[in-house]
Amino acid sequence: MRESRSKIHLSLLALLVMSVPLALFFYYYSNLMNEAQEDRPEARLVHELYEDDPVEEKLPEPVVVEASEFEVSGRVCLPDGSGVPGLKLILAQESVVAGPDGSFHFPAAKRGRESVLRIELNGKEFAVFEKVLVGDDPVAAGAGGTALELLPSKPAKIEWTVQVPGKPAAASGGKKTFIGLGAVLVEGWGGGGRISVQGTSRLPAGAGIYSHLSFDGFRVAGCLDPAVVSAEGRWQGTVFISPEHRWYSGPHELTASFSVVVEDPRLVAEWEQTLGEGSLQDAGEIAASSGVYIGNPKAAEAEDRAVQIYTVRMVQEARRHRDGLRSRVDEILRLGKGWSPELLAVRNGKRPGWFHEGLVGEDGSFSEKTWRVYLDERWRPGISALLKEHRGKQPGEDGTARKYQECYSRLEGLLSGVLQMSRVYSMFIVYPSFDLKPHEKDFYLDERGREDLAVLKRIVDEHFERLERFTTLVEK
Repeated sequence: MRESRSKIHLSLLALLVMSVPLALFFYYYSNLMNEAQEDRPEARLVHELYEDDPVEEKLPEPVVVEASEFEVSGRVCLPDGSGVPGLKLILAQESVVAGPDGSFHFPAAKRGRESVLRIELNGKEFAVFEKVLVGDDPVAAGAGGTALELLPSKPAKIEWTVQVPGKPAAASGGKKTFIGLGAVLVEGWGGGGRISVQGTSRLPAGAGIYSHLSFDGFRVAGCLDPAVVSAEGRWQGTVFISPEHRWYSGPHELTASFSVVVEDPRLVAEWEQTLGEGSLQDAGEIAASSGVYIGNPKAAEAEDRAVQIYTVRMVQEARRHRDGLRSRVDEILRLGKGWSPELLAVRNGKRPGWFHEGLVGEDGSFSEKTWRVYLDERWRPGISALLKEHRGKQPGEDGTARKYQECYSRLEGLLSGVLQMSRVYSMFIVYPSFDLKPHEKDFYLDERGREDLAVLKRIVDEHFERLERFTTLVEK
């Protein structure tokens, strides 16, 4: 009996020990579920036990953004930017005719939709572009489209440039592999855009033609997918501009090309049975280019004027810093050669525009302190401030300094080169002239000495020469 009782007691004790963790688990789990339930917002009717009427809890109403009006306008022009009057643009039941300067304007609307654009010249259909983004009447019955959800940029205005070919576009390739460029439609969406180009080709049906856009010799954008040549020898390519890329007005270049390297070898072999064995392989890249004027001449002139003003200011400042540094180093070299400090003072006093403090100390020798004050507290902060301004997100007037990539890059190289010249001058010319140890602030990675200075001079002079073109973009 005693043994059975002791076993029962042990069993009860074990059960009690096992129930403690289980009870703790349920306790914490119920608290966790209650907290989650309290944090969960929901619209419901809450009825307290001692209330007669239920209390309704309302969630805040969603904000409704009203669709803003936008308009479609633009110009019809030739590759050189000159307007083409009389061209008729047709969108469904609506049509407009380009004015004397080639400009046109569709009524403002609140809805964006895709439509077919038909272009007529002298009563004959000239070109057809599928699925262009346009506006329609928001109260029109049965009109499709949404409140401009097609474009994340939500532009207030969509700008088109419709280009009519002028002279026959330059093309490469033989008679059997010709590529020709025709009408071009440029759609500017405020942020980003699309360029549609139509053309003809004698390449075999199914061949892929790649298109890309360039401005001032630099590639701006390329197509995502190649245009496919139809059985009738026609093709239409599309180039998208990233929303992060800013559009600039002016003459661009559109290039269409075919390369056998990216084609299916089986198709190439099949095509060459008709064109001749090795005809595509030996032709290499077949390409054609044509000028495309985007925007309008007035906007292009305003942008060029802003670039010109910015470039002139930066070039003048760079030249002033370079010439000022050279004049100081010239004075130091003469002092190092044994020129009398008094004679140097008289010479500098007669030089027009001379305003520097003398570099001669009280003991009649080179004053390193005066040189460091000039270099570290006056000269370098000035050129560094110009570099910081140029490297900013919006250099120039509203960021127009980035319009010409060569101009922007060369200004960067010019200012950096002039700054590096100060280190080479001080480290390899000034301090060695007086047998002094180079200063730590003049550290220069490459230690070829005067050879580096000669290289820097050539680089800086080349930048000055190439930037001359951007200082005369607009006639005064």
